[in-house]
Amino acid sequence: MASYNLKAVDGKLSFQPNGVYKGKIISCVILAAAAFIIPLVWPLNYEVSRFIMCIGVICGFYAVYDFLFKVNLTYVFDERTREVYLKAPGLYSRKLMSFEEVYILQETTNNDLQYVISNKKDRFGRNYAVSDYFPDTKKGRKRQEVFETEILDAINDMLFTVKAPNI
Repeated sequence: MASYNLKAVDGKLSFQPNGVYKGKIISCVILAAAAFIIPLVWPLNYEVSRFIMCIGVICGFYAVYDFLFKVNLTYVFDERTREVYLKAPGLYSRKLMSFEEVYILQETTNNDLQYVISNKKDRFGRNYAVSDYFPDTKKGRKRQEVFETEILDAINDMLFTVKAPNI
């Protein structure tokens, strides 16, 4: 699927769960650019122009943060090592847990459903969001159905395949 960037290559399943942030980043970049152009085009009071530029700086930082730490965040399910990894390309990579420890939960926040993975031993401890929020709307239910059929089924197939012993 294009929005999740799902790839299954050489026993590795990888996907990026936060594709929805691309629209938010583009909006913030446009707001930041407008905030720096408006004071140049219109003669404004010094305080007003600085206030508008401060809003532009905040929007710019927000866009950069989301671009670095949310949009490119990738989960990798490695069948050879039977481990789950979290990668931020170019920044860091870390092992989250083994396949035997993975438990998939549904969480709700403000009546919006989200899928998370956690450790079987501590299901409600540290969780890692593997999906965006799905609001209870027609569009949200359709996105949830696509996530469940494409991503969640692929994850379950990878987790519950029995690894043959090396003889």
